[in-house]
Amino acid sequence: MKIYNARYLDNNQRFIAAIITGFIAAVILGNLYGLITALLHVEFSLMFIAIGYGIAATIKHFGRGVHTRFMIVGAIMTFIAIFIGDLTSSISINGVIVLFTSGNLSVIVTTFLSYLRIFASLNPYALISLAFRLIGIYIGYTQSVIL
Repeated sequence: MKIYNARYLDNNQRFIAAIITGFIAAVILGNLYGLITALLHVEFSLMFIAIGYGIAATIKHFGRGVHTRFMIVGAIMTFIAIFIGDLTSSISINGVIVLFTSGNLSVIVTTFLSYLRIFASLNPYALISLAFRLIGIYIGYTQSVIL
């Protein structure tokens, strides 16, 4: 196993590395998606699948895990990336930074709940967009481990 794990990290250290690098990838990919969407004023639903693959590849590369907990991290980080991307496209990067550094938990919760209410409508476009987001999270979940 030392040949495969060149840095001699144990399973817990690789899990922590997967969380840290997965979060960094989520922030970068989420902001990148949000900037592209804000500049072009078009939502690319296929980008959610690419975000899922990107985060899963990062977690797979740095975590090299085979346990379910790596899959859960992949799903959570993909959700965070999609959430950050949607916020960035609607209120800009500076607005997202101010929102999360303000420390006002009620504003953050209200923003999150209004984000979830968007998908509660029966608009077919919102349902299709929700389906692509869920597919991206599923891909982040299933592709985060070494098979």
